[in-house]
Amino acid sequence: MRDTTCLERLSLALRTALACLIVSLTTLYGPKPLKNLATFPAFSYLTTILIWLSDAEPTYGEVLKCCVDVSYATFQTAAIVLVSVLVVGPASLGISMVAPVAVAVASFIVAFPASTSLLTKRIAFGQIVLVYVTFAVFNGEVAHVFMLPVHVAASTALGAIASLLAVLLPFPRLAHSQMSKGCKLYAENALERLSLFVEVMMARDNTTAQVLIAKAASLSSAARHTLKGIKIHHERLAWERPDTRFLKKKQNHQGEKLQATEFLMRGIEIALGSFSSFPLGMSRDEVTNLLEAPRTHIAHEPASTLKPEDRLTCLPEAGSLSTTSLPVYFFRYCVELFRGDVSSVRQDSKPRVDELSRSKTVLDVLSVWMARERFIFAFKCSISLGLAVLFGILYNKKNGYWSGLTVAISLVSGRQATLTVANSRLQGTAMGSVYGLLCCAVFQRLEEFRFLPLLPWIAATVFMRHSKVYGQPGGVTSAIAALLILGRRNYGAPTDFAITRIVEASIGLLSFVLGEVLVTPARASTLARAELKHCLDALLDCVGSLVLCSEQKNMPLSDLRSKQAKLNSHVQALERLTSEALTEPNVPFLKPLNAVSYKKVLVSLSKVSDLCLYVCDGLTNLSGAHPWDQAITHDLKAFQEKLHSSVKCLEEITCTKTQARLQKELQKRKICHDVEAGTASNDNYSNMEMGPSQDDAEKFSVSFVKLLMEATEKTSGSTAEEVGKSETTLCLSSLGFCISRLMQETVCIMTEINHTT
Repeated sequence: MRDTTCLERLSLALRTALACLIVSLTTLYGPKPLKNLATFPAFSYLTTILIWLSDAEPTYGEVLKCCVDVSYATFQTAAIVLVSVLVVGPASLGISMVAPVAVAVASFIVAFPASTSLLTKRIAFGQIVLVYVTFAVFNGEVAHVFMLPVHVAASTALGAIASLLAVLLPFPRLAHSQMSKGCKLYAENALERLSLFVEVMMARDNTTAQVLIAKAASLSSAARHTLKGIKIHHERLAWERPDTRFLKKKQNHQGEKLQATEFLMRGIEIALGSFSSFPLGMSRDEVTNLLEAPRTHIAHEPASTLKPEDRLTCLPEAGSLSTTSLPVYFFRYCVELFRGDVSSVRQDSKPRVDELSRSKTVLDVLSVWMARERFIFAFKCSISLGLAVLFGILYNKKNGYWSGLTVAISLVSGRQATLTVANSRLQGTAMGSVYGLLCCAVFQRLEEFRFLPLLPWIAATVFMRHSKVYGQPGGVTSAIAALLILGRRNYGAPTDFAITRIVEASIGLLSFVLGEVLVTPARASTLARAELKHCLDALLDCVGSLVLCSEQKNMPLSDLRSKQAKLNSHVQALERLTSEALTEPNVPFLKPLNAVSYKKVLVSLSKVSDLCLYVCDGLTNLSGAHPWDQAITHDLKAFQEKLHSSVKCLEEITCTKTQARLQKELQKRKICHDVEAGTASNDNYSNMEMGPSQDDAEKFSVSFVKLLMEATEKTSGSTAEEVGKSETTLCLSSLGFCISRLMQETVCIMTEINHTT
């Protein structure tokens, strides 16, 4: 799998170098009319790099979409420039203090609409900077005012056309073929995990089993990355083949099938991680036969011909049921799900009428919130670009473009690790400039061949883009820096230009950081702590819905599914903020994020989200059977009350700003605790006022096992009836395991949070 990834990146590197080579040959050796029309070769390179070194790996459909976005940005910029020239006049736009204001206003107009893509905004920002700084450089005395937008548009079109040719030559890079490769990679990954599962079940001790489970978890992370790539390529099919719009339902079914397969694989992994002891006392042939259904499903082989009574011979019996055997039955339940329609496992129910009316209110609130977010983003772009152009012109009027262009390619609509991105871009600019100067010194007498060293450097930046040190920002800026020195002529001494551009890039990055800090001053670590509170509230809602399901017979599961979806969205947001917070520099007077604890909490929250879906699926498969009794309902309600009091107590503690006030609050509760030392003299505080514990989960498991034993003892009659009741008992066993494990993971979450508070 790693070799395949390296080959894919090498292919992208060669195509990126080919696109840059097309731009270089056209601007250096192309026809004179074309060179006179595309007078901004630097922006041609920038357009090419933005298309090829974007966050996603380009295919023909993606590049075609990028060309449409570039065309839209060009028309948008031309309209804004023509209106400003007619209203204000070229002479006024040539004043040094007017150009930054014009850039700021035009940037706000471009950034505010939500319908345009990020690439459209970035290209438009760059074009706006080029046009208005050109007016400032020539003091408004441009020979052909209305030809200036044409030159900018021609330079942009050259970069887009070069990218389109590079994705088609020597053969097209299609999204459909990339999807096929992704599906093959996922199948290999899943089969390798199944082999690991066999080794786990054959492990001789717990230590060996845990090592194998950890290896399977790393493969699971790679599988999620592969599925993400498949989803991205699936969205591009419509640009390559318009007829695929009519086949959307069939292709979505394929995507849902892969997601459901991964969901069941995670379920098997959760079950194996819950086994109390190893070995399990099964032979390798028995384990291999047990995992036959997942293997045939993933490998697309003919399904098993075993009859139901043969498959279910080792299902629960009254004498074998215990709390330690629940993970085994959940494991078998996940395996049995592979024999049916896998894509139906995660399907949500249709919304009801009252839910539709409620969703209208939610949409109204979301529209107001999105308008506010668009305004904040537009204001941030306006401030950052305006300041960059202002300070860039003040430092060096002739080269004032580069500060604004640096900001133009750095802005994103969402959050990003501002200081880390700025650091990566500055390092990339310096590295690319130094490489360009070295090549200029080596090819001092062979100036005609100075563009040749660009090819290996462009290939290197593609690999640099995937590194943890530089990432996408460092890869983009290092490629652009080398292209501006080696891919152009008649710009003066290379050393002077490199120094000036590094200074201008630093000015632009300082303006970028200043704009981010002024508009969105909240640190990612602060937002992650706030998002953790939302996750706890969503978790509490899931437990509450579970209690309602136990109290009300035949209650629809749409409420629990909606609560699970809410929890999953908050978990994804927490994961994004945590990864961003980990890249933030430590500030002496601000508390850093506890990376280890937050990663543990994220793992537990992800498991809780999956377990909620398994609970919904189990209740659906029971077909109206009521699996609850008073003891189970009582245990769930007691767990909910303890969790609620624990969460509320945690909120009160986190809201307490000072140590003295915290000690005062603790004295009111008759608790003595040193938060900084992490020690407690009263067990009540360590349990968050007698919050939920593992004993609660164990008590629930015992109650559920008693219910299962009663249901199993009643199983009698014909073979068909016994098989049907055995399937029901298996479903009940897995349901009991899921709820018990959900409670255990919730306790782990609260315990980890208590240690970090």
